Amino acid sequence: MGEDEEAPGVSNGEALELLMSMASSSLACCVSQFPAKWQSIKDMLHQLCCRLTSLCSGIGADGDGNDDDEEHPVLAELLRLASATVRSIQVVASQCSDGSYKGGRLRLRSDLDNLSCKLDAHMKQLKEMASSGVPSPSKAIVAVRPSVEASVGEKAFYLKDLFSRIRIGGTVQRSQALTTIRELLAEDEFCAKVVALDVDDGIALLTGFLESTEACIQEEAAGAVAVVASSECYRGMLVKAGVIAPLVQLLENTDTASELGKERAAHALRELTENSDNVWAVCAHGGLTTLLHACAGAGSSSKLISSSFAVLRNLSLVEEVKMFMVEQGVVTELVKLSQKKEEVRKLGAVELLHVMALDDADVREEAVGMGVIQSLLQLIYPDLPYSYKAREVALAAIWFFCFSSANSLDDLISSDVLGWLLFYLNNGDYAVLECTLKILRHLSEVSEEYNRMMGRAGYLSALSSLLGAKSCLVREMAAQVLSSLLMLHPNRVIFIQDGDNLKRLLHNLKRLLQLLLPPSS
Repeated sequence: MGEDEEAPGVSNGEALELLMSMASSSLACCVSQFPAKWQSIKDMLHQLCCRLTSLCSGIGADGDGNDDDEEHPVLAELLRLASATVRSIQVVASQCSDGSYKGGRLRLRSDLDNLSCKLDAHMKQLKEMASSGVPSPSKAIVAVRPSVEASVGEKAFYLKDLFSRIRIGGTVQRSQALTTIRELLAEDEFCAKVVALDVDDGIALLTGFLESTEACIQEEAAGAVAVVASSECYRGMLVKAGVIAPLVQLLENTDTASELGKERAAHALRELTENSDNVWAVCAHGGLTTLLHACAGAGSSSKLISSSFAVLRNLSLVEEVKMFMVEQGVVTELVKLSQKKEEVRKLGAVELLHVMALDDADVREEAVGMGVIQSLLQLIYPDLPYSYKAREVALAAIWFFCFSSANSLDDLISSDVLGWLLFYLNNGDYAVLECTLKILRHLSEVSEEYNRMMGRAGYLSALSSLLGAKSCLVREMAAQVLSSLLMLHPNRVIFIQDGDNLKRLLHNLKRLLQLLLPPSS
């Protein structure tokens, strides 16, 4: 459904003839699944051909000269975009007619809605060009950008002017205008309302530019769409305009799309799938495979990987989609990604596996069987340069995955994990401390042998030191673990051999009593 570039040297007249030929072929086809939608597309296609013919005849661009695309670059660009749309219509229509369309009803409905929006955008651009004439680049008038403190009316007027430029301007004008639109959207949330409700076909225009063959246009359009998508009020308008398909296509485009364009497309999908909205539309357009490729791609940036994992998490929150992901082998792929060196891949894969396995024992067992625990241990190994955020996520996942079975727990203890957990008791921030203590609390409840091991490993002094921690939760959990360990006589012997342990214990008991006793009269 993406755009294809016209052959070099083709005149506007020749491009129009090719478009008319493809339109004629499309009109002869039948789409029986959605007859009303298809009839509407046929009507718009017929009008598009008539108006293009009239416009080209009016400016003398229907001849055989090869230089009219230089005289009328805006018309040449419109013909290129319209030809790409008609070509897409021809492909879908012919596949539906001969029964070779494999996308399913959901994908077909989305494709038809997307094509209808594109035709509507072309018609509106034609109408504007017919009323204002076809300008040359030298006739562009540059309005003054309003300041951040400017009034609502000034910003609305300026935005409408920018959209006029992207309708009739060339590549440079469009890129500059789209950049400014994106910046204004990011500056003031009111601008999103103007684009969505006050600018004629504003959402459809931004959606259409996602399929431009120019990387700079794609980047700015994707950035603008991402900002609009961050407002829940206008997500429905974006989806109705057919934004899902070009965003997914932009992500998988290895020929013309830039890394920045892909980052912004993934960010937009992240916003659109928040609260599990639109997840089926993303899946229908092949988004699952595309997102996994983005997460695994050797050249993918950290931002792209992070946003792609976030979209996958949003998808997995719908139970039926999660089941589909499992059937497609996503668990295996995620475990493989968790074994990579880069933190962003390991962290994203572990978080997603954790979410998918929360209420699904089968997913949890599959992940453990594939080796996810080894990936988690790598993340908490103190000598590796992972962030505290990564270690916090890994510790929470270790508690979840390892305490599900005795075998997993034995594998965990047989590693050097007790030494690493002791390191975090002495050196971790509060978030890491809480996750560490949660693991230790459960270990202390499993068996006396684990308690003896912790007593011999030096945990008693570390835990007694935490009884005076600022965090109430840390103090509480440290006291619980220490109490369990001191149930064993060997541990009590070790504890009292260090006089500092008793001093800390008595000091904190005194503080506790002072808090519990009522104030003296």
